[in-house]
Formats: sequence, structure tokens, C-alpha cells
Amino acid sequence: MGEEDRMSTLVGDLKFIPYTITHPFNGFYELRFRRQRNWIIIAAVFLFVGLFDILSFYTTGLLVAGGIALYINPMMTMVTAIFPFLIFAVSNWAITSIFDGNGSFSDILMVLAYALIPKLIIDIFALILSNVVTQPEIFMLNAVSAIGMIIFAFLVFCGLCVIHEYNASKNVVTLLATAAAAILIIFIGIVYFVLMSRLIGLITTVFAEITRRGVVF
Repeated sequence: MGEEDRMSTLVGDLKFIPYTITHPFNGFYELRFRRQRNWIIIAAVFLFVGLFDILSFYTTGLLVAGGIALYINPMMTMVTAIFPFLIFAVSNWAITSIFDGNGSFSDILMVLAYALIPKLIIDIFALILSNVVTQPEIFMLNAVSAIGMIIFAFLVFCGLCVIHEYNASKNVVTLLATAAAAILIIFIGIVYFVLMSRLIGLITTVFAEITRRGVVF
């Protein structure tokens, strides 16, 4: 495939985004079974999620933010913003593998990416408004953000129904199981890092004590 063909394909995939958002069942069906998913779009969406989180630290209005962010770690902020979606994707893939789901890990990432697009647009709009709203109008800003989250949740629900070929009730059950699996994964991860940090601390202490006593191997 030449450069012109790749560009034409990318443009076509970008034009298909509004259709997917406004017709989620048909749109995700096309993406899952008939069209070749575009990883440039998927990666770009998650990148924008991380960049938006960094941007919001510095540009959110003072009334909404409640203070000024003096310093943040951009890389850690980006990882923190993207991490929950990756945990969800891993958990949902693991659970749906047990519940005979037909969607792959990449299918789940695709659904999340396309569902995030309208939420990102609304969040950017809310970020701009945060610099002009007054105290009594903050509730309106929260309502705008809530609408973005509702749209995101609805699109994810529709997309997961399509890629896993589930009905609504089975999708609800697997989503509840996904939440439980995500909590379990996070708990195991925290325990692992705590134990590893203690082990590293113990090894460091022992090595320092041996060095202090002048033990030669």
C-alpha cells in the first residue's frame, strides 16, 4: 500500500468516526467485521487523553481547580490518565474469554478509543468554560462533564455488545465481573509493588550493613 493509499484510508476512517458515534451498533459492527481498524486513530486518542490530563492541570479555571498546579510529572500524569482504560481492557478481555465473548483485546481498545472521542471533545469544551464561569455556574460545568461521561459509557456499552456478540443482560453481567476483576488486578499489583519495595529495601539494608562492617567477599 502506497503513501497515497494510506492517507486515503486514514481520511476515510476519520470520516467514519461521526457515523460510529451517532450509530454505535452499526458503526462498531462495521469496525469489528468489515473494516480494518486504524491503529493510528486508536493510539492518537489515548495520546490525546494523556495530553489533555496534563493540559487540564495548567489551564483549568481557578474556581473549578481550587488552586494552581505548580509542578506535575508529565509522563506520570499521562500514564495515570491512560492506565484505567488499559486495566479495563485487560479485565474485560479476561472476563469475556470466560463468558464466551468473541471480541479480542484489540477490539476492546478500539471500542474505548472511539467512545472516548466525544468525551474528549466535551471535556475540551468544559475546560474552556472553566475559565469563564462564575461560582453559581459551576454546577452547569459539572453537568456538561457528566454528559460526556454518560455518552462515553453508552458507547462503550454498545460497542462491547457488538464485538462480544452479547445481549444487554449478559453485557451487564460481564461489566460487573470486569469491575471486580479490575479491582483484583489493582489489589494484586499494589501488593506486588509493596512486597518488591520491601524486598529491595531489605537487600539494600543488608548490603549497606555488610559494607559498613567491611566484609570482603
